[in-house]
Amino acid sequence: MLIKKNINHSKYFFWISILFIWILSTITDRIWWNLYSITPSWDQADYLNSALEHARALSFLGGDGGSDFSSLLDKSPKIPPLASIINGAVIAFSGDAPHQAAWSLSFWNGFLIFNIASWGLYLRGKIFGLFCVLISACSPFLFHLRTDYVLELPLISAITFYLFHLGRWSDKSIGGKWIQLIIATFACSFSLLIKQSSLLVIIPSLLFVFILSFKRDRKFRLQFLCLVLINILAVLPWFYHNWIMILSGTYRAVFESAAIEGDPSILGFKSIFWYFPYLDNQFGSIIFFSGLSGILFAFLTYIRSFRYQENLGDIFNKNNYKWTWIYFNLITSWTFTTFIPNKDERYIACTIPLIILLLALGITKWCDWLDTYFKFNSYVLLLIPFLGFFFSNSINKLNTSQKKLSKYYPVKEIISIIKSDQTTDKKETVIVVPSTPDINQHNVSYFGRMQGGNILGRQLGQSLLHIEPVLRSSNWIILAEGDQGSVSSNSLALDKAIRDSSLFIQVREFPREKEGSYTLWKRRSLNQNKFHNRFFELAKGMEQGPLGIKLIFDEIEIEHMLDGHFKYQSIVRDKALSKISLDPENVESLWSLSLLKILSNRPSEADIYLRNLEILLPNNPWPSAYRTIVNFASWNLWKASLIADRAHKRNPNYFLKSLGDTSALFRGAFWRLKSALNSVPNAINSLEEDLKTTEK
Repeated sequence: MLIKKNINHSKYFFWISILFIWILSTITDRIWWNLYSITPSWDQADYLNSALEHARALSFLGGDGGSDFSSLLDKSPKIPPLASIINGAVIAFSGDAPHQAAWSLSFWNGFLIFNIASWGLYLRGKIFGLFCVLISACSPFLFHLRTDYVLELPLISAITFYLFHLGRWSDKSIGGKWIQLIIATFACSFSLLIKQSSLLVIIPSLLFVFILSFKRDRKFRLQFLCLVLINILAVLPWFYHNWIMILSGTYRAVFESAAIEGDPSILGFKSIFWYFPYLDNQFGSIIFFSGLSGILFAFLTYIRSFRYQENLGDIFNKNNYKWTWIYFNLITSWTFTTFIPNKDERYIACTIPLIILLLALGITKWCDWLDTYFKFNSYVLLLIPFLGFFFSNSINKLNTSQKKLSKYYPVKEIISIIKSDQTTDKKETVIVVPSTPDINQHNVSYFGRMQGGNILGRQLGQSLLHIEPVLRSSNWIILAEGDQGSVSSNSLALDKAIRDSSLFIQVREFPREKEGSYTLWKRRSLNQNKFHNRFFELAKGMEQGPLGIKLIFDEIEIEHMLDGHFKYQSIVRDKALSKISLDPENVESLWSLSLLKILSNRPSEADIYLRNLEILLPNNPWPSAYRTIVNFASWNLWKASLIADRAHKRNPNYFLKSLGDTSALFRGAFWRLKSALNSVPNAINSLEEDLKTTEK
């Protein structure tokens, strides 16, 4: 009884210690956020915007509220929504200033610490768990993520949660229970709905368990099947709604960004060893080499004593599976990450919890040896992570943080001026020509929407075609003197056109810390944007096929920058519906409503209007072509191929033939592969010829 009581007290003390470490790390983080935090840059402001969007949509804050499920999914077109939903909930309590919103990072850090402590306790006991938590709290890389509003900290905490519980469930000696499966399934869904890069860990780990299932009983295989199916169902609504944007956005982020940034070829020597040099910086030299040396000495000791052993035991632990699980996932996730073309230090985040476990193991090996051979109080080694933190670049981050003229300068002041000029709570769009860490469209949007605001930032200037629309329709513009940031040379032409025109006046200049300044410009007399009238003409151009589509999206792309709130859409919709109520066969209005639904990612609703156009315009192949595309987008593959095939019989058309073959292939009609190999290239060639004719 006394022994049991002591064990309970010991565990109680362990979790109190873990809580204390989390509080200490949170205090350190808050010191940085309150004293040294700077204006959120591109990615950071984008993630803040996403959290704010979800908070408004779910009525955590004032705003949209009452949005339907599709409207909620609209707000996460490229990255899963779970982290933004949780971060938005925290913002509702903490406040929406960046340093207040960063309390969500403390939540994620606490979640990580709890899971890494649980994993450490499961592997080797309390001392090992304590070392795992101390390394997590004192890692310079994790400190950087706790003071940088990106998704890698939520990702790391979710992956730790997932790997720990999937490993426990799949461990034959203690696993296989349904409650373990439920937790592991939830953990997997949790990770998938935070960021796509979790697949770098989830795919190989599930493949490992799948192979393992052939050696297990029927119950285990049934549980594994349930895990996979439930996770597919969990991710399906978001993927189904946004799959086109997800695939195109992932391609741009992974492949196009790698090409633009000049990252090495994935098969090159430099690419394969790209992330190894970062390990020292991520954990600090003291932590990294203490852990690594302990692992190396343990390995050498094992090799030396191998000839004296009759049975092969685990190099670090008698339970083979626990550590085999860690080694396998570390090797596979590291390999998968290495072969992603786009390189960045924080992309190795998925491997961090596994490396923490190995480093903690190395340090505890030193503890074992010192205690065995020198009777040395090994608790002193608990100071290693603290020393590693104080002698790492984390302290340099605090010491070298530059003092701004004022907090969140100058974007906070710019938004304050625009808000004070508004006589009503109207929606406004600010054109941001430069793109720097201090001023970009993302942080202008975030500060513009804080505290219930409706000011959005949008960037124009990449093309000379932007000059005339900006001069015609923009009300507020931000320019830069000096470095323009990551923009094309065409931005200089737009900058000059604005300054040389007599349409705008300079409201205020904001000096920069080094050289140059930012300036805020306002239109002398506000101009009403009447794009809604032009929209009806553009929409009717859809009946010309690709020729009309190119013109539509060229103009709408610019308009969506000039009017980030899409105010024209409600006007167009009301006018079109009014005309249809008087004349159900009003072709112009049907085209306009179809296009609105396509732009709003409502393919099923677009199909209704396109069906009416198909009946009213029996000799025009394009309503049928668009119907095929929107049904393909909403995964109605049988309907898509049926529409295209019927339309092709009425109006033989290269585009309809290729759409019919493609839709049929995706629904499993593989016998049409030969036809598709002929029709698709012909359709592409014809489309290119038509577009060339238009350009001439």
